[in-house]
Amino acid sequence: MNAVYVVGTARSPIASVQAGNTDEIVNTSVISSLSPVELGEQVLRHLIRESSIDPMNIQFFFMGSAISQKVERSMYQAPAKFVFRRATLGQNIPVIARTVEKACSTGLVSIWCAAKKIIIGKAEIAIAGGVDMMSRQANGVILNGLTDPTTGKLMAQLADQKALELGDGFGREAHDACALASYERAKATAHDHALVPIRLLGVEMPVLTYDTEIEKYGNRLKVLSKIRPYPGCKIMTVLNSAKYGDAAAFLMLASENAVREKNLRPLARIVAFAEHSEEDPKDFIIAPAGAAIKALAVAGLQADEIDYWEINEAFPTSSLYVMKKCGVPHEKINPCGGAIAHGHPIGATGGCLAVKNIMICRKMKKRYGIVVVCNAISEATAMIFEMV
Repeated sequence: MNAVYVVGTARSPIASVQAGNTDEIVNTSVISSLSPVELGEQVLRHLIRESSIDPMNIQFFFMGSAISQKVERSMYQAPAKFVFRRATLGQNIPVIARTVEKACSTGLVSIWCAAKKIIIGKAEIAIAGGVDMMSRQANGVILNGLTDPTTGKLMAQLADQKALELGDGFGREAHDACALASYERAKATAHDHALVPIRLLGVEMPVLTYDTEIEKYGNRLKVLSKIRPYPGCKIMTVLNSAKYGDAAAFLMLASENAVREKNLRPLARIVAFAEHSEEDPKDFIIAPAGAAIKALAVAGLQADEIDYWEINEAFPTSSLYVMKKCGVPHEKINPCGGAIAHGHPIGATGGCLAVKNIMICRKMKKRYGIVVVCNAISEATAMIFEMV
């Protein structure tokens, strides 16, 4: 099987979303006047330009989207192809493009779809990632997307139920402490990441240059332990849970042959990917541990050989459970904070975390990183990268 290398990364900052105060009122963000297509094309164009790859050599483009592709008029037909053509200024490039949806794992599964094409020799160069804008939609639309169809419960309520079942070490205090660490780490590293500045149409100066949810950090520390849980919950609150976000993120992937022939500079190699399912919908929040264990087995690695873990913080339970189940120290998990502090743009999250993990590992001169993402109805995915 062919090796798959990451030869370029690009992600937008994550825009903080102001939720409407009723299910009918549309959410907003500093970039909500853009469509997801317009956001995606800015990031994709940057990636292609910075990678110095002729767009004619890109054979596949997989674009994940969980919320936007369900409701945005600009994404009704072949949105991945539409975004690619806009990003390449309308060139008639015969790229094969596809939209991917897998709840919170959307971006990571999209990357794996592209990687598989290279692994089996069907492509030399491919791009994958995701885009989602949780602004522009009525809050009720997003809540529908966060509701388990089997039980009729919101993801927060299911996660709360599971955390209560797990018992000691998984109570409100532990969840708040994990959230606090996310805020503090995100604040300390807020401007450490090379992100694609996002501009509004017709405006020269960028309006989004860093993850803006982080700027709310100061006021939250005072009320973190005092805020009431969500309805139907005892542990999960608006502050110790992931926040809505707008973002786009993509990886440029290449085969070993393409790296050699086109003189590309690889950043990392995809070592393993795994999917895992538990039995009950509420178990989605502990499924990341199972996905990580499977990915480690595929890679022939032990948990302590992974230098940095990016675990999607839909709720702190996932990180807490990985710490216990896999014996991972907290300092290795989300070293720059997670979705509690940065935001969780569902369809783009997997791509954002992959970019983040590679950047952190390379900056700190570490070898292995893993991205682990829970998704709906008891499942999770994991991908391991080796820096090169």
